[in-house]
Amino acid sequence: MLKSFLIIVGITFFSLNVQADKATDKVAIEAAVNDYFQGQGEASQTRLFRAFAADHATMVGVVKDDNGKEIIKSWKDMNSVLNKWAANENPVGGDRDGEILSLDIVDDRLAVVLFRSTNRFYDALTLTKINNEWKIIGKSYVLQ
Repeated sequence: MLKSFLIIVGITFFSLNVQADKATDKVAIEAAVNDYFQGQGEASQTRLFRAFAADHATMVGVVKDDNGKEIIKSWKDMNSVLNKWAANENPVGGDRDGEILSLDIVDDRLAVVLFRSTNRFYDALTLTKINNEWKIIGKSYVLQ
């Protein structure tokens, strides 16, 4: 009887621990996405580089060319992209409309976030947990 009780207590404790870890991860992922979104709006190099694993991240998007035709464009050097965003002399500000539409965590080390930015674009962000930090390693987007 005591052994059964201890097993149940152990399972309950483990389950609560896992739920707490998931909640902590969710908060950290949301913080990284917020640093990206607000960092771009504020032209904050600190926030942008805190959000991205810039040396390894990539970005791909569906954009319009000079003739208005949709094309796929990719950026493999996120350091340049983030520095360009941070150099914006007229940032729109940090008080913008955006929201996380979904957030899925896989294996406690990989997350996918779908994000809506104002009426400008939709992002699919891939994040990974490295050295106990969540970082964006991939950004795919389409214009609205």
